[in-house]
Amino acid sequence: MMKIEQIRQVLSIYQSGSINKAAQNLFLSQPYISNSLKSLERELQQKIFIRSYNGIQLTEFGKIFIQNAQGLLKYADQIEYAAKDFSSAQIPLSFSVSVSYLLFAQVVFRDLMERYENSAVNFRYNQTSVSEILMDVYDRSVELGLISIPTIDKRKWLAKMEIDDIIYEPIYSSKPAAMFSVHHQVERDQKEISIKELHEFPLTIIAEKFPVLDVVNKKMRTVMGAKTLIEVNDRTTAHEFIQNKNAYACVVNCTPAYKNVPFFSYAQVLPIKDAPFDFEIGWVYRKDTYHSALAVEFMQKIESLFLDEKENNEKHKGKKLDNDR
Repeated sequence: MMKIEQIRQVLSIYQSGSINKAAQNLFLSQPYISNSLKSLERELQQKIFIRSYNGIQLTEFGKIFIQNAQGLLKYADQIEYAAKDFSSAQIPLSFSVSVSYLLFAQVVFRDLMERYENSAVNFRYNQTSVSEILMDVYDRSVELGLISIPTIDKRKWLAKMEIDDIIYEPIYSSKPAAMFSVHHQVERDQKEISIKELHEFPLTIIAEKFPVLDVVNKKMRTVMGAKTLIEVNDRTTAHEFIQNKNAYACVVNCTPAYKNVPFFSYAQVLPIKDAPFDFEIGWVYRKDTYHSALAVEFMQKIESLFLDEKENNEKHKGKKLDNDR
């Protein structure tokens, strides 16, 4: 039966141009490589290489073999990486994630770190703009990204991710909510708010580096009818303006996700009842990414928050139907 080792040897022969060089690169003897190749060709009943005075050349079958072997070895390498990752009590050596300004994600990450505080794990949590997250994922600085973005011009930023071989996996969508300070002049017992009511308040947004996402930000200002736009580079500055300048920010409307976030002791969130767009939250990662055990656990914990919200929404719809009958 054909072995992964034999496939690696064939690829090495093809890449180096000779059996002798392949043997040197793989630290094997030349006769061993020759016999292994002959054995593989006998098993397949096809010649992979033609030998001549000018070296070796691929047969037509050999060309097909090489094309498929390269993809097969990529997945074999991922399986080997996964096996190493699950050794030593199935805890990876590191977990890194870049996240939009989603405070509940920080709480989940903190809980995860506390759970494994006695294990030899390197954690990295980067809270930044969507542009930076996509760059982190693209250059493999992080294993995983979690983004929050309005669905305005969604196709444009999906196209950007497709070019970069980045997968986008949405996990939650809702109408946006407006986040205010508890000291804001909106009425304390107000349950929701309209775009018209928001016109007089400054809108705070996080600056984006990618032109397509910057366009999204500017369109959101137009859609929200904001007279004043406050563009900042980080969450801390945004919160300062929300606390001290009567400003607001558009956030995902998901109450269970925010219930354990300290910031909400001095903030209030009101659903925007007539917003003409949704906010989506989703995972981003490279197409060839293998998710470590900790990444899977983090993803499951985040997604469980939104499962609670979906269940609450279904119960609310059920009660409304009963009242209408």
